[in-house]
Amino acid sequence: MQGKTVILRLHEGNVWFNHSLSVPVDKTNLPQDRIRFDKIRDVFWLVEQHAYEKDSLTLFVNVKDYFLRDHEGFFHQRPKAPIDILHFGNLPDAVSLKIALRYYNSEMGLLDQAMEEGYEEVLAPQFQSPEKTVKKNPLFRSYPDQEKIDLSFDVWFKDAEFKLGYIVFDKNIPTLRQMVRFKVDNDFLLPEFEFIKGYFVKALGTRKFDVTATVSLEQGKVAGTRAVSKVIAGINETLIDSIKYARTFNLTKTPFRGNMDKSLFTADDIFDELDDIPQGNVFNQSELEILRQILEKYNVRNRKQLEYLSGVKQAPGKRLKFTLHPYFGFLFTVEGERMMHFIWELLNSHATYVWSLDKGEGSVERQGRRVEDAINQVRASGRDTYKQAWRSSHLDQDLVFHLIQHDDIQSAFVEGFVKWRHRLGEVLV
Repeated sequence: MQGKTVILRLHEGNVWFNHSLSVPVDKTNLPQDRIRFDKIRDVFWLVEQHAYEKDSLTLFVNVKDYFLRDHEGFFHQRPKAPIDILHFGNLPDAVSLKIALRYYNSEMGLLDQAMEEGYEEVLAPQFQSPEKTVKKNPLFRSYPDQEKIDLSFDVWFKDAEFKLGYIVFDKNIPTLRQMVRFKVDNDFLLPEFEFIKGYFVKALGTRKFDVTATVSLEQGKVAGTRAVSKVIAGINETLIDSIKYARTFNLTKTPFRGNMDKSLFTADDIFDELDDIPQGNVFNQSELEILRQILEKYNVRNRKQLEYLSGVKQAPGKRLKFTLHPYFGFLFTVEGERMMHFIWELLNSHATYVWSLDKGEGSVERQGRRVEDAINQVRASGRDTYKQAWRSSHLDQDLVFHLIQHDDIQSAFVEGFVKWRHRLGEVLV
């Protein structure tokens, strides 16, 4: 066995002898306390075997080549004995080894000759002949103790990530031959904005943002960074409010996914229906806040009805619910002396739907689910068909149902809202 060479592959925390046989790094004497070998990928070494201990199944090797180019024979190797432990007899210090692995892994799949020559004296001096002269290599220039590099570049929003108080991204810096992480501070930023990045792109009018950065170096290594951006600085309270309003208004006009099992939504889950990627209630808006924003934005036909139901009649402690498809509207919960009433008011509609149940008929939550079933029937058959079916005693006879028209709502002579409010009061017993 002694003198025979073997190709080893270091890959994600294991040392491989072929495509199927390996030992974990913790079964070797590689300095895993100093190097993250689980991050190393596809590094091939040529080693020389010099001993094998049968009792412990330990193979002892010396590394002959840290930069093996030709590893064609790796997949055809077949060890003749089981190996549980691998011991390297001539490893360089951990710092030098880490540098070699990093450059090999991050710079290129195969090291060029200049890189190999530059690292020979650091990595394996025991293999050099005493009379060998090491030529000066441009890769190993002398670095000043401290140095700063000024940079300007653009970054795609898709390549950056929103965090609490800053945005962060990685950028390849060719002069440093490595990726460097930068962050741009902005106190208005939240991690939740990552889910609605497209709204920021639209509001800012650009898919990229500018960066002016300074990289501080010590002995040629990155010691710190500082970065600013005019575009990111433009994200302020006014812009965020405009995005909040834009998302709210989209609720009234965006086509939604049809889900016949669900009609009612709270503010916590309504925004998940905007598209195929759940976004959530990023701005923690309440149901009443959403309603107020819609009324402020649009000339809503039944504005007075909605303001009256939300501000006067909505039962304390009960959440306003939304309907989205096919009709955008609001379901209010109103407590009468004898009955609980569920009032469905659609946006810009011509009528108010009221379902009522005796207070003793289950909890309010259970009654709400029953009314949701009725709304599903309206969605499935249409409003006119549902009204006709109820009048004919063919549907939902366990519910008391009333339809209150918005008569003369825009008349200059008749106060339609007063008539509507009077009719509503008659049924809220």
